[in-house]
Amino acid sequence: MTSLTTVDKQTLKLIDYLIKLHKETATNLDLVTDYAFGVKYYPHNKYIVTHMRGKEVEGGKEKHAPHLLIINLAEAFNLDYNYFYNESIEAKDAFLSKNKSAYKPNNKSLDEISKEINKRFEYFAKKNRSLNNIEEKECYRKAENDLHTIKEQLNELLSSETILNKKNKAIDLFDTTISLSEKQLNTALSRIRLEESKETTPNTKDKMQQLEQKIEHLTKELIESNKMAFEAQKGQTETLKELLALKDKL
Repeated sequence: MTSLTTVDKQTLKLIDYLIKLHKETATNLDLVTDYAFGVKYYPHNKYIVTHMRGKEVEGGKEKHAPHLLIINLAEAFNLDYNYFYNESIEAKDAFLSKNKSAYKPNNKSLDEISKEINKRFEYFAKKNRSLNNIEEKECYRKAENDLHTIKEQLNELLSSETILNKKNKAIDLFDTTISLSEKQLNTALSRIRLEESKETTPNTKDKMQQLEQKIEHLTKELIESNKMAFEAQKGQTETLKELLALKDKL
């Protein structure tokens, strides 16, 4: 086997190893395809990795690994250059330091998660900062402080590698926490407003009694009005009779 063939084989073995590793550990998720490796480490030909795989692969052209691709991979992942020329070295043993790049978190992805958490926190805060009642504001401040503590803890966790495989759960956890805080705050506010309502307005029983008294009063007035109308009508009838009798005499 020629040196070029060995380099090609070792390069593809390395890329296959990294793709599998990144998928399993949820790290460097922008590097899980042949095309992604070409774009990042050999932009002169973004399909170089596929072209290297041979004609038995769709798009393969049996091209050799460019020297620049090898250099860029070695620098990015802190690799031992001897790996590319020695088939007895496995891809997992090619790293001079595993902590440098092979397990490096995708910082862009982590930043996006932190931004989502911060955005949700600001939405919660903005929605409740307009409370005016002293007790209501105190309830809100307590809820906001609790959420702020959780937010800081989550952002701190996201800066480490151990949380990477749980990044989606981290956002779900914060959403759940916000939901619980909302319920706690709404319960407290409802209690406060109920107490205020009791102090400023009569209860339902009092309202019913007032309504019954008003109806009774209106009924009495209606009866008196009907009686007065009847008496007036009776007087008009007597007057009419007298006028008719006077007319007959004339």
